[in-house]
Amino acid sequence: GMDPFANVFGQQGMGGQQGGDMYGGGQSDNPYANLGKPAAEPEPEGPRVVAKGMKLGGVGGTKKKDSLMAAMAAEDGLLGGLGGSSGNAADAFGLGLAAPAAAPAVPAAPTAPATIVVEEKLAVQMTREGTIESSEVKGTITYTANTEAGTMANVAVNKNVYSAKCGNGWSFATHPKVDKKEYEQKGVLCLKGGKGFPLNRPVGILRWNYSGEDSAPFTVNCWPEDEGSGTINVNMEFELQRTDAVITDVNIVFPLGTTDPPVIESIDGQYKHDANSGMMCWHHDVIDQNNSTGSLEFSIAGHSVDSFFPVQIAFTSQSLMCPMEVTSLVSTANGSPIPNNMTVRVVPETYQCV
Repeated sequence: GMDPFANVFGQQGMGGQQGGDMYGGGQSDNPYANLGKPAAEPEPEGPRVVAKGMKLGGVGGTKKKDSLMAAMAAEDGLLGGLGGSSGNAADAFGLGLAAPAAAPAVPAAPTAPATIVVEEKLAVQMTREGTIESSEVKGTITYTANTEAGTMANVAVNKNVYSAKCGNGWSFATHPKVDKKEYEQKGVLCLKGGKGFPLNRPVGILRWNYSGEDSAPFTVNCWPEDEGSGTINVNMEFELQRTDAVITDVNIVFPLGTTDPPVIESIDGQYKHDANSGMMCWHHDVIDQNNSTGSLEFSIAGHSVDSFFPVQIAFTSQSLMCPMEVTSLVSTANGSPIPNNMTVRVVPETYQCV
């Protein structure tokens, strides 16, 4: 059948050939080294909208699903300090869970006058029982003018919609150079005094912030129980908390405290075991309303119930908590649409049970 992990392995086979047996010797010593990196075959995208007549490029067009690594490596040492004394063991599956983050691949030259990234970064800390201790959302709209045509721009957002939903506990702030009155009155982000955006320099034109337990899209718990006799029985569970969220390519990674393989009693989803590092990865293609809970039970040799932490979680998603949308991008000079490439993404900066 289909290999559920095929899309999370890298592309180099033996002797540089593409594809081949994903479990074959062609990978490297560590068959998990490329988990989370883009597959050899790019994902099929919807039709890329190029400026034709009144069409709006990336606004309302394709939302590209960025690879986990590109999203996470975009920041330096995003998950710094998690490696601890275990060195690379914390990142046996190559998910960028241990510092330093891998250097991002050089992005292709932009194909449109403007690039827009609508992004929320999540920092979530849970107890072992899955109770949320802290959860914070940091959102940004970043605008980059790639050509002169992209510099003179009005970026319109659905301010009435998200203002109505995001009341208590939410804060919104425009960049100091953005015309605040235009934003407050019309939901339009443009620079003060009719100035143009700088060429080829990303500008964070709008930020938002929210801290609250309800901002974590799903919870994970991990219950190890010592059975005596040198065996530990572990029950794990995930539960969707934000029913509107669609979370993809979910990898729940944790140490086993031994290089022994786990004995699986029952599982929803799939798992990988990396004997070299003694790490295990519990994988789900999608967590959403149709797959809102799941569990894993296994037993393993051991004496310490503390061996299985921290549980670190990586995923990709486009389900922003703030229902922020860029509704149009037009030229300040003549009001005509500016073709653009837009990415919407949620990035789990830290997401763990400790």
